[in-house]
Amino acid sequence: MSELLRLDAMALALIGHDVVTLDDADLAAPTPCAGWDVADLITHMNERHEAVNASVLGNSVDGVDDPREVFAQITARWIAAMERSGEVVVLPRSGPLPVEHVLGVHLVDMLTHRWDLARALRRPCPVPARLLAAALPIARSITAPGSPLNGPGGAYRPRLAEDDSRPPLDNIVALLGRDPDWRG
Repeated sequence: MSELLRLDAMALALIGHDVVTLDDADLAAPTPCAGWDVADLITHMNERHEAVNASVLGNSVDGVDDPREVFAQITARWIAAMERSGEVVVLPRSGPLPVEHVLGVHLVDMLTHRWDLARALRRPCPVPARLLAAALPIARSITAPGSPLNGPGGAYRPRLAEDDSRPPLDNIVALLGRDPDWRG
């Protein structure tokens, strides 16, 4: 297992804990993702993971009404899919990409979505320094000027400025276009 896959698995374990501890009432809370509540955010993560999982593993998890119920299974399948991919993974929307690039973007995404959940529910969002140290330079790279990932048509809103007085996770989410001061 590569170091980046190990870090990605750690991020998935953290957000997986958050997902399984959600109460039914939590699912309707608005998130920093415009127009999405917590249930929408979990459904989004499940769908995006399963699109990649199915392309690599050849099958998919059956849908259920409650996205919390399959999150752990789907994210475990993600790790298996990344292990099986070798050096290149074929993404349904993007085609073949180096697996290390995919893992880096995914690590940043999972930390950001964990922040989304924490902000939506006004919970703390502790992240090990090791994950933040790996994710911040990746976030800078994938949202650099000219990146197809941020701005119109990209996966992220236009990046916001970093601020050295903020915690690293707040800078990561700012780079992905989220307001670090967002409160639900």
